[in-house]
Amino acid sequence: MKKLQLPVFIAVLALLVLTIPGARGDTTLAVTNSGWYDHQIIQYKATAEVTSSPQAANLIAKGNIVYHIVDANGNTPAVQCVPLLAAFPQDATSCNVNRIPTDSGTTNQYNGGAWNLQVFHWESGVTPSLLNKDDDITAAVNAGLGTLEITSTLVRCPVIDFSSLR
Repeated sequence: MKKLQLPVFIAVLALLVLTIPGARGDTTLAVTNSGWYDHQIIQYKATAEVTSSPQAANLIAKGNIVYHIVDANGNTPAVQCVPLLAAFPQDATSCNVNRIPTDSGTTNQYNGGAWNLQVFHWESGVTPSLLNKDDDITAAVNAGLGTLEITSTLVRCPVIDFSSLR
C-alpha cells in the first residue's frame, strides 16, 4: 500500500505546483482593467498571449475584437482614458474598446473571453476624439481619420459583472 501512496502523492503535488500562479516561472497575472463597450465603461480581467498555436489562431478567427487606440505618435490619447480613470482610478487601463460576446453576428460568438487585438491609429493632423464603441472605430476608418492594424495577439479578458451591461 505504501508503494502506491508515493506516486499518488507526487502526482497530486505536481498538479498543485503546475496550477499555482508563478510556480512555472510565469509571473504574469491577470489584472483588473477598465475599457469601453457600446458607450459604457466596463471592467475586465486582462491577460495577453501571442498566437503561437492553431487553437489561438482559431479563436482569433471567430471575430471577437478588442481595439487599442493610439494617436499619430503611438500614444493613447488622453480623451480615450480620462472617463475610465475617473470612474476606476484603482484599475489599470489601456483605454480599449471591446467588442464582447453579446454583439450580434454569426462570426462573433463567445469563445472563452478571447479577442483579437487590433490597433486604431489616428492620422497625423487629426485631433483624437473619444471612441467608445466598435462602430465609432469603423466609422473613423471609413472617414479616413485613421487606420486599423490587425495583430496576431490573442487577448483573454473575462468581463467582470457582465450582467450590468444589459
